[in-house]
Amino acid sequence: MELFFDLPAELRPRLKKPYGKLYPGNHPSVIDQLKDRLDESSVIAVGDVTTYNLFKAGARPRLCFIDQNTKRTAVSKSIAAVTTRADYVNIDVRNPAGTISGEMVLAIKDALTSSEKHICICVDGEEDLATIPVIALCDVGSFVLYGQPDEGLVCVEVTKEKKEEMNDMLKIIFTEKNAKNIKTGDMARRAFQAVLPAELEEFLTALFKKK
Repeated sequence: MELFFDLPAELRPRLKKPYGKLYPGNHPSVIDQLKDRLDESSVIAVGDVTTYNLFKAGARPRLCFIDQNTKRTAVSKSIAAVTTRADYVNIDVRNPAGTISGEMVLAIKDALTSSEKHICICVDGEEDLATIPVIALCDVGSFVLYGQPDEGLVCVEVTKEKKEEMNDMLKIIFTEKNAKNIKTGDMARRAFQAVLPAELEEFLTALFKKK
């Protein structure tokens, strides 16, 4: 599905601030600090190192995102060996760096509504911005874990307020000036529009109204 939205410059400073509680460190022992409060069925991991640390700590996230890179450098073979899972349902998507693709959002929606207990979204490109739509679309009470570069692990306990914050960011991202390759009348585009939070429906209807 050829639908991508660039991250606008005005939002980049907000990405530098953790969305949840920051746990310093970048190794499996960091997971031990919060493992007891996590229900694996509600854990979502964004990033190869975060996913690796969860698995090495004995935790199995319900949903994880990997792109075989960390800070835009290929992960080590040892990390790839742990995060490449035959025991997970793997969904391949394309999501160029610095964008949120319609294909990735649809994959998130499908994963969150699937009866499968363990799903890995394997991204061709970059998965960093998946945190925004996954928090917007997942259930209240979910835990979204991701890495804050050079600082540690962030654990977001998803609340209604946190979902609203991410929805507000999506409203800024999903504008015509940030859009690439919009195909009006495309069934996949309409499917993408349908899974977004209700408060975005009117906005995107107007956006995709052009013939």
